[in-house]
Amino acid sequence: MKHFILSLLVVLISTTAFAQNQETPNEVKLTTDKSNPHPVNVAFGQTKLSLFGYAQSTYAVENKNHETTNGFEVQRIILMSQLDINKRLGFFIMYDFNSAKLHEYWAKYTFAPELEIRIGQMKQPFTLENLMPPTLLSVVRMNQSVAYLAGIAGDPCFGNWVGRDAGIMLTGSLLPHNGRHLLQYNLGVFNGAGMNQKENNSQKDVIGMLNYMPTKDITLSSSFILGTGHALVDSPYGAFKAGENYKRNRWSAGVEAKTKPAYLRGEWLQGNDGGIHSRGGYADAEIHVAKKLDIIADYNYLQKNNDIKASTTHTYTGGLQYWLYKQCRIQTEFSYAKQVDGPASRLWITQFQVAF
Repeated sequence: MKHFILSLLVVLISTTAFAQNQETPNEVKLTTDKSNPHPVNVAFGQTKLSLFGYAQSTYAVENKNHETTNGFEVQRIILMSQLDINKRLGFFIMYDFNSAKLHEYWAKYTFAPELEIRIGQMKQPFTLENLMPPTLLSVVRMNQSVAYLAGIAGDPCFGNWVGRDAGIMLTGSLLPHNGRHLLQYNLGVFNGAGMNQKENNSQKDVIGMLNYMPTKDITLSSSFILGTGHALVDSPYGAFKAGENYKRNRWSAGVEAKTKPAYLRGEWLQGNDGGIHSRGGYADAEIHVAKKLDIIADYNYLQKNNDIKASTTHTYTGGLQYWLYKQCRIQTEFSYAKQVDGPASRLWITQFQVAF
């Protein structure tokens, strides 16, 4: 099935390239981490180079397992570069100086608004929150359900690969209507090993997302992963051993609403790791109480094994964010996480963010 999908992608690319004229007036712009709508731009004829980035630092006080810790920490120092060689061809690079790791490199070729191909290391199109940059997330620490099920952090068997992998992906917008498009899609084939990792099995992951925008302010989304994991450690539930391959499938559905009084987003996720079924979800809200001030409210639910009630965690978060200038802000929030039949943890964290 996966080999068939990969072959289908190649056929679609070849067919579309043949059908398109040499010049297409409508250009699909290179979609990148939207940390700043006004990057530093340098143009050389048709070639355009854009530089942008951001940095985030935190101070946190956490009470976990009846112990209290506190400290300052640099979370990210990100620099991004986007080069549009012409209207069709370009590439994107993202590097984190804090962790000294390459996060993304991918090249793109745009055939038409309906079809663009990307090859390289990129974010996997699974869940709305995974595709959002940290500069726009309401909560300082990503929702645990997305982090765990999207392969970002928290899953010791799969690893912490911040939702990125190497592969090939098709993306585009369909059904133009009143100056916008009603549908947006992503469909890709990835190694499944994670960011900056070589392939660790002979299988490939098929990952897709379909977004429907009935209005310009509302998005209905669904995404999936059909994949194979390679266990880094033994399954805590006895499903597989370290070094073994296992089924790793995911599914999500979500909604996003952008209004003047509030920004709302929620998603529900389900997973299957070698027969161990998991589920989770979150609801997130930004209430715009003043021009630069937002009230943040977030609820997260995660059950790592549907057959074990004690694997469930409920997390409640509330806080404020103040926008200093464009996408520079200060966030402060309090989180209370309660594991069923386990101890509760409390976290107060403040983050300072600058972006250019």
